[in-house]
Amino acid sequence: MLSLKNYTVAVHDLDEAIENHSKRFGMQKVGDRGFNDVGKFDFQAMGYGDATLLLLCQPTHESPIAKLMSERQNDFNPHGEGMYLIAYETDDVDTFCKQVEENGGRVTRIPGAANAWVHPTSSHFVLMEILPKS
Repeated sequence: MLSLKNYTVAVHDLDEAIENHSKRFGMQKVGDRGFNDVGKFDFQAMGYGDATLLLLCQPTHESPIAKLMSERQNDFNPHGEGMYLIAYETDDVDTFCKQVEENGGRVTRIPGAANAWVHPTSSHFVLMEILPKS
């Protein structure tokens, strides 16, 4: 069984996005700003109290997220910002991944990592990260 952990939104300007979510939605920074070496993006967790609800991420030019953003640019969304990933928790990552794969889905795992990713083509074009329950 899955439970929602948080969602990630790709943004053009991380500082502006932090300010927007703080002012409009009353969210607060949760923890320090960071950099993800694998995905090549700066990020800030946002939420209410100590609970992270949202990760805002600003990709570097080398990031695959930057390519996604450029592909979805249009007159209404000139920077291609928007939903990037939904993170879920489960009691058993391996069993969940096996279920996805046995039913024709694509799963990516990094050796030694506890989490996994369900490819967007297997989930109606939403990247899913699957994490063990903490």
